[in-house]
Amino acid sequence: MNLLYFDTLPSTNLYLKENYQTLEHLTAVVAKHQTAGRGRLGRDWCDSDDLLMSILLKNDLDSNYLDSLSLVICATIYNVLSKYTTGLEIKWPNDILYKGKKICGILLESVISNHVECLIIGFGININHYDFPYELKNKATSLSIINEKTYDVKKIAQEVLIAFTNDFEKYLQGNKEYLTICKNNSCLIGKKIKYQENEKEQEAEVVDILDNGYILLKINNELVEKRCGEITLHNNFY
Repeated sequence: MNLLYFDTLPSTNLYLKENYQTLEHLTAVVAKHQTAGRGRLGRDWCDSDDLLMSILLKNDLDSNYLDSLSLVICATIYNVLSKYTTGLEIKWPNDILYKGKKICGILLESVISNHVECLIIGFGININHYDFPYELKNKATSLSIINEKTYDVKKIAQEVLIAFTNDFEKYLQGNKEYLTICKNNSCLIGKKIKYQENEKEQEAEVVDILDNGYILLKINNELVEKRCGEITLHNNFY
């Protein structure tokens, strides 16, 4: 377990993708600022004294882990942030929300040649961000906005890395505690949602989150499993 700090990087995920061969398993990289930070689906990430962090996995790899590992890191971050505030929810597959506003976004990537070379878990947690751009004011929040105080970003980074290291080990041993956390604190289960698939808008009811990381939907009275790469959720779930 190794934690590297940088003032500025294009992105923490990119740094690990370019340097994974010389870095140890469970190396984590933190940057104060990213010049090319992005979220899922190529969206830009807006940062300001927040936790911008990526964790490298090189041992016990399987490309099928990507979907379920998204839930593991969601559970880890949920538990860490719950020490600082209540009222958090998990939005499958990779967001943590507070009263409907995003406080954390997660992006998992892999490097594959003839086999899985590494998995990279990247995430941004809004810690001390006070002034979001106009278009994000109703969509994002931070610990500082919630509690009206500032936080030690490095301390939270260490807490997340230690917690995830333990959670990943339990995950490899077959422990499903992460799944229970994601289900019990889901903002989607039991709700009707609108989502995009193949450029068409669909409606469904969210029935469950499965241990393979997929979501279980009821569509026209039929139960259907969907993985995160297949659909894009709209924010107007109800």
